[in-house]
Amino acid sequence: MRDNYITPLQVNRPYLTTADADNRISLRLHSASPMKLVWIPGAAIFVDVNGRAATKATDAPVPSLLANGSLVERWMSTYQNSTILQGWSTYQRLDALLEEIESELLSTDLLKNPTLSNGMCNTKTTLALFEKCIQDKYLQQEHIIKKLIKENKKHQELILDICSEKDNLKDELKKRTETEKQYLNIIRQLEVRIEDLQKEAKTIKDKLVSQDAAAKNAIQQLHKEMAFRTDQANKKCEEARQEKETMVMKYVRGEKESLDLRKEKEILERKLRDANKDIEKHTNKIKQLSQEKARLHQLFESKENETTRMSRDIEKLKEEVNSYVIKVKWAQNKLKAEVDLHKETKDRLKDATTKLTQAKEEAEQIRKNCQEIIKTYQESEEIKSNELDLKLRLTKGELEKQLQEKSDHLEVHHAKIKELEDVKRTFKEGMDELRTLRTKVKCLEDERLRTEDELSKYRELINRQKAEIHNLLEKVKTVDQLQEQHQRDEQEMNSWKEEVDSLNTLLNDFQKDIDGSRKRESELLMFTEKLTTKNAQLQSETNSLQLQLDKLTFTERESQNQLELVNQARDELANKLKKEEELHRNKVQMLEMELASQQKSFADLNTKAEELKDELMTQKRKHAANLKDLTKQLQQARRKLDNLENGNCDKEISSMGSRSSSSGSLNARSSNEDRSPENTGSSVVVDHFPEVDKTILIERIVRLQKAHARKNEKMEFMEDHIKQLVEEIRKKTKIIQSYILREEAGTLSSEASDFNKVHLSRRGGIMASLYTSHPADSGLTLELSLEINRKLQAVLEDTLLKNITLKENLQTLGTEIERLIKQQHELEQRLTQT
Repeated sequence: MRDNYITPLQVNRPYLTTADADNRISLRLHSASPMKLVWIPGAAIFVDVNGRAATKATDAPVPSLLANGSLVERWMSTYQNSTILQGWSTYQRLDALLEEIESELLSTDLLKNPTLSNGMCNTKTTLALFEKCIQDKYLQQEHIIKKLIKENKKHQELILDICSEKDNLKDELKKRTETEKQYLNIIRQLEVRIEDLQKEAKTIKDKLVSQDAAAKNAIQQLHKEMAFRTDQANKKCEEARQEKETMVMKYVRGEKESLDLRKEKEILERKLRDANKDIEKHTNKIKQLSQEKARLHQLFESKENETTRMSRDIEKLKEEVNSYVIKVKWAQNKLKAEVDLHKETKDRLKDATTKLTQAKEEAEQIRKNCQEIIKTYQESEEIKSNELDLKLRLTKGELEKQLQEKSDHLEVHHAKIKELEDVKRTFKEGMDELRTLRTKVKCLEDERLRTEDELSKYRELINRQKAEIHNLLEKVKTVDQLQEQHQRDEQEMNSWKEEVDSLNTLLNDFQKDIDGSRKRESELLMFTEKLTTKNAQLQSETNSLQLQLDKLTFTERESQNQLELVNQARDELANKLKKEEELHRNKVQMLEMELASQQKSFADLNTKAEELKDELMTQKRKHAANLKDLTKQLQQARRKLDNLENGNCDKEISSMGSRSSSSGSLNARSSNEDRSPENTGSSVVVDHFPEVDKTILIERIVRLQKAHARKNEKMEFMEDHIKQLVEEIRKKTKIIQSYILREEAGTLSSEASDFNKVHLSRRGGIMASLYTSHPADSGLTLELSLEINRKLQAVLEDTLLKNITLKENLQTLGTEIERLIKQQHELEQRLTQT
């Protein structure tokens, strides 16, 4: 038999990568066994019923099978019951008939032997019949071939679809090869990193050993220093105790002296007060006397001026008196003359009166006698009477004038005499007043000298008392300095004790750090061992996934460590807060309420974080279970591939086929089968790999994505809620701060503090005077109250600083929690992406 090459399929160039020049795939047919067609780009392979590759086209190389093992089975399952197999079977039968006819024709030489074996003649008729038969058969074959070509066109369309799927699968293969390369690079990088980590672990071990040695040396030195310091402190304590005892004795003596001095001081102060009162009185008296002196001096000057004036007036008066005396004498003489004249006038008056009386009588007689004559002689008598009346009036007027002049002269004389007597009297009184004033001035000068002597004495006493008071104050200051030194010694003792406690805590912290570093070292060693075992096991996609999971676990551990550190810091801060709350409960109750609310919110956040951790742990467990399943499937697939490569085809395989089989093994198998064509008849039983249900996987992925989306929504809602709570807390803190700053300190105090104040005020002492309106202790001075105020202000500043640091720590904790939540979100997003 010879090999017949036919070209039944026409394939387009874009899908034929390694075809020959005529764009045809050459197929070599064997009639030994029925065939199935499995088409691969660039080659055509016929597979027999047993699934073994029988022949291949010599014109194009056979590439490796596709990574997707289900493609071959899909091809086999799709084409097993199709019409192309029936067509190919009929085509093979016809080919077998033609070969038999040709063999018979060749076996029987028609040209040489005109007669056939069955008695028929080898003539032209027989040849024509033979040609007709052949033509009929050929027409039938052409009809069958046309049908097959039509079916082939249909199948070509299917093949084109399959080619598109094949190209997609090729792209996926390329992508997967690229990802494998990337994973290999990542594995190499991780191996390098593991080596670096091992080196770092070694260096860390060396450093830890050196640090242990240094820490031990430091601890020994610290122990020595502590022992030395404790000895010194004990010595200082003993010295301080002795000094304290001596100071107590000195203090007692000083207190006695101070009490005596206080008593003396009080007595001196009383004397001073009395002296000051006397001095004030004397000063007032001196002022009054000086005022009186000035007034008297003014009066004296005025009196002197008056005396000079009066002397001048007296001289004038003397002169006037002399003149008046002369005048008086002249007036006396004149009076005497006038008296004489008056006597004469009296006599004359008497004579006149007598004459008048006589005249009156005569006149009356004349009137009586002459009334009748008057009547008759009225006119003549009236004229005479008028003349007489005029004369009488003139004489009376002159007399009255003389009398008035005399009376006036007498009155003037009496007035001048009275004035002289008054002037003499005033002069005597002025002289007496001058004498009294001179005596008073002498007395006042004597009193002034006495008061000046007394003032000098009092000033000397005041200076002495001031010197004594200054000495007493210096003694009091020395006593206060000794008390302050004693307090400083006690504070130094307390500080030494606190330093000893802090050093002990530092030693404990160092030991804890050393233990933690050792634990970390052991964990790192275990981690490196796990990484080496996993790197030995994993080689493909599982490697990358496992490494990513390891990275995620490592980052999660770091985050857990950070969370533990944060929790430790939070616990330490909580302990500090509790201590400070115990110290400052009475003063910072409002802040305690705020801290309680913040701690509640923080606890809620911690619970939410723990819930998220639990969810992450469940997801990790699910991923670990999936990875275990994948590793088991990979191991089974590797075993199957090894069995296939070694030729163990008779064994039954009950697990899934691997998605990535090597091309070299398939080439080797095909070459072995080309070399040994005799074994084509042997039957090989191959179990089909069970196909993974992709719908289940997709549904699972969709469910996980939905759950992840729900969790992301929950996390976003929780973040928004946390932000709102933080903003509300900040607003409330601002409101509380403004309220506290606005309100007085007494309104914010509790009842316990009020009871404590009442108790202290009842007990008495310095603190009682703070809570009462009047000083309860006589020892409370202004300096002591100022020192108490300074110390209280320092305590208040310390508490404010502590509260500010606590607030800052709470803010940093809030930021750390937000950062950790963001890291968890990023980790979950990375997990979903991977």
